[in-house]
Amino acid sequence: MSNFFTSMKQRQLWILAAMMSLWGNLYAQTTSYTLLETMENGPWPCVYYQLNSNEELEAIVPKAWAGHCVDESDWIYGYGPLSNSYDQFRVTVWASEVQPLLVRRHFTLSHDQIAALAQSQVTLTCSYDENPHFYLNGKSLWSLSGWNDNDYATRTFTSRHKALLREGDNILAVSLPKGAGGGHIDFGLTLTCPDNPDAVEVIKTDDDTDSRVYNLCGMQLSHPTYPGIYIKEGKAILNLP
Repeated sequence: MSNFFTSMKQRQLWILAAMMSLWGNLYAQTTSYTLLETMENGPWPCVYYQLNSNEELEAIVPKAWAGHCVDESDWIYGYGPLSNSYDQFRVTVWASEVQPLLVRRHFTLSHDQIAALAQSQVTLTCSYDENPHFYLNGKSLWSLSGWNDNDYATRTFTSRHKALLREGDNILAVSLPKGAGGGHIDFGLTLTCPDNPDAVEVIKTDDDTDSRVYNLCGMQLSHPTYPGIYIKEGKAILNLP
């Protein structure tokens, strides 16, 4: 029976999302922020460090280079993407067949952006060659195998990933080992936030308010009598069983 209600709740949420996309007065508009640009918007600033061997890369702990407690004075200030080939990714030369690479990029989140994270979407986009491992504020985020040539892979943050974000300065870092053949890295980060995260209200069936509500046919009701989608005070509400 619990599986039945779970499935029914999921269907209700899907219906609500569809209605919100069709009715401009019922859904929360969203705004996208480019936290870190890819090469699509031109070269991007970073600091990077080239190691001597893959063994050195394997031995170094993430907190020693990927977190906040890092002295960047020994790092090289430059611009990405980085590549060893004469291709569209070659803004800065990286001898990927000789040296592993560490890259650090900073971005800032406001108090309001952090407060809205539960309703927001954070997406990492990257083109790589090869075997990158991403870190957020010193914690492992995403590890990939091989390469994707000139294509881009995306990763949407889970709630666990979003919990690593903080108000103010954040660091997205990536490591790549040395390898034969070509090598490059281009990556960016976007944040999509609701303009009004409170536009949808969820109520329980035992709600004792006497506020007038309407069903989707426009009929006025004293209260929601069945599970479903209703309108109250200009908002879409979801009445759960």
